[in-house]
Amino acid sequence: MVILPFLAQSAYIFDAFYYLTHQTDGNGYEGLLSTILIVFTYLRYCSPMECRLSLCVYYIFLCLLSEIGNIGYMIAFIMKKDIFFTIVYGFWGFIELIMTIMLIYCRVVMRYQVNFIVENKHLFHFMSRLEIILAIFIPYFISKNFTTLTKDSIAFFILFDFFSASYVRFQGIWIKLTLYLFVTTVTAAVAAEWLYFAEKFHYYEQISAVSELISAVLCNLLIILQFFPYHFTPDHIEKIAREGFIFQQRLSSALMNKNEDQHVTIEKVEKPVSTIDSHC
Repeated sequence: MVILPFLAQSAYIFDAFYYLTHQTDGNGYEGLLSTILIVFTYLRYCSPMECRLSLCVYYIFLCLLSEIGNIGYMIAFIMKKDIFFTIVYGFWGFIELIMTIMLIYCRVVMRYQVNFIVENKHLFHFMSRLEIILAIFIPYFISKNFTTLTKDSIAFFILFDFFSASYVRFQGIWIKLTLYLFVTTVTAAVAAEWLYFAEKFHYYEQISAVSELISAVLCNLLIILQFFPYHFTPDHIEKIAREGFIFQQRLSSALMNKNEDQHVTIEKVEKPVSTIDSHC
């Protein structure tokens, strides 16, 4: 999980400057590579680095790469005199900066434990889900009739599935509310994007861009909240509670079996007594 975020940010820079230098060509390629890899930039929070200095440098360098890509897109839209998307990518840069500061605070300064743990099996699951989603979106990426840049909403769908698997460990209203709002805004972003493809009305494209921006804020907020123990039940506490519940069930079963055995013994003792009385 150290190399993949670098590859994702490098792809983002490539797509940004490719769009900057080829935006008038109409060649059909716009943001596909970074859309495939962008999910791994959100997983940088679980980097296995232990050294504080190395981890801090790692996060800062990834932030710089992301800001270079954002600046590339901003320059492209300034050249097109598109104020709306220039502001949008300015906000993307601001979100990235705040997220980097929070990751440094949680992982480097406070040394909080990661609760959304990413294992190798999750990476294969991400790729399998990504193939299915991209099979739907690729025709629109290569179409010359639409301008489809890097889309984080595809990564958000995959991340929502991953985050929701830990829902049983959520505690408190804020992290649960963040998850519900996250999936709502992602759905709104994708729905508006499909309406743009169908109607070719740029108002839907703007709604999709704003919804995707809000989704990024909520996704990053969800990642930050999982570091704090009062939002997320630690794994060892859940394990202790599970073992306690199993022990209680076994104890109850043992007591029930003991009571049944005592009842059978009493019946066996009382039966010969009643037989003697009948003879008398």
